[in-house]
Amino acid sequence: MKAIRSSLISAAVLVVASGLAHAGERMSFADAMARLESSSHVLEAARFELAQARAELDQARGRRLPTVNLEGRATRLDSPLDVGVADLLPGLDGLLPPGLGPIRYEIQSEQFYNLAVEARLPLYTGGRITAGITAGQAGAEAGEAALAATRAQLHELLVQRYFGLVLAEQAVEVRAATVAGLSRHLEDATRLEEEGLIARAERLRANVALAEAERELQSAQERSVLAGAALAALLAVSDPPRPSTPIPPAPASPALAEFIEQAQRANPTLAELRSRQAQADAAVQAERGNFLPTLGAFGRRELYTGDLTLLDPDWAVGLVAQWTLFDGFQRRAKVDQAAARSDRVAALRADAERQIELLVRQRHEQLITALARLDSFSATRELAEESLRVQQRAFEEGLASSLDVIDAELALSRVRLGELDARLQAWSALAGLYAASGQSAQLPERIEARLLVANTLAD
Repeated sequence: MKAIRSSLISAAVLVVASGLAHAGERMSFADAMARLESSSHVLEAARFELAQARAELDQARGRRLPTVNLEGRATRLDSPLDVGVADLLPGLDGLLPPGLGPIRYEIQSEQFYNLAVEARLPLYTGGRITAGITAGQAGAEAGEAALAATRAQLHELLVQRYFGLVLAEQAVEVRAATVAGLSRHLEDATRLEEEGLIARAERLRANVALAEAERELQSAQERSVLAGAALAALLAVSDPPRPSTPIPPAPASPALAEFIEQAQRANPTLAELRSRQAQADAAVQAERGNFLPTLGAFGRRELYTGDLTLLDPDWAVGLVAQWTLFDGFQRRAKVDQAAARSDRVAALRADAERQIELLVRQRHEQLITALARLDSFSATRELAEESLRVQQRAFEEGLASSLDVIDAELALSRVRLGELDARLQAWSALAGLYAASGQSAQLPERIEARLLVANTLAD
């Protein structure tokens, strides 16, 4: 009998160990956060989007500065440019001495070269440059907010997957303990059957219960492998890491009003929409500037004067003004388009404010529900442990059936798993609250604080 018991327990241990055989390095939750920050392709894409927005801002600011161009040309004509005296002063040709007429002067040879530098500076553009800079600044701020929103979403997902893997591994341990307990019960049932103290049906129930527990253990192991693969994919690592941070004790229930206020003020999605609104408003101002005249200054200096004609200046400066009086109502249509985009962003922002508040309320309600479940499981765990001990003792004395022991064993397993799941759900809900209110970066500190309190109380 002892051999049977040892072989069954060893088999359960081997099943558990096989689930961790391909696990990677040990990693705390804080380390996982750092790894996510450095390796996430989603965050990398958001950073590139922010870099693009900042480059567009630099481009908008550059429009205030002058543009300087260096221009060089090499030209060949079909024939030289010349002019005759008779062409300039008709009738003069007959008055000239015979030896002097006709007279022609070459103005430009067949081949000539030019090299010049030219500068242009906008002096007034109807506010379009200023509006472009404002739009660029708003775009950069929107990029920063979008990066923060992406980071918050990934932090929430990391809590779910990291502690989801912790839960899956602990579920394997609980299922393995259940298999071990039912193995001992089957050993006892077999012994009592041989002694004629229980019926064969009692022992068969123990056999069926053990087989079912082994299937549950296998399913738990498969879920653990999938949870590890999900975490590895999120962290962009080849092997699933081995979490070293346990699921912390459940947090206290935070005040709902404070989170709603914080979310309206610091939610990254709302911050992005506010920046998009400012960007759209600036675009409206830029389009309205097309109705106003523009004024600019220019200057040109010839650097190579060897091929200049007598009519070409060495340098020139001046002002240029332009005012479009009619363009087929295109400018009005562009203003209407920009205004419609601004109104669209305003509508999205108003809807987002309501959705964010609803999200905060949902996450808070999920947290309250998880805490209530946790209290219920905590209250029944001691009772389930005592019930199993009593049923095992009663079975050995012939006062309880095999089914009673099995039910007690499975009840304790459900309580243990339910308690772990409730803790995970509580932290997932809290992570959602922190993400919605722009505080997800505080999660590692909050988790470490709860673990420290738990360790202090345990000591």
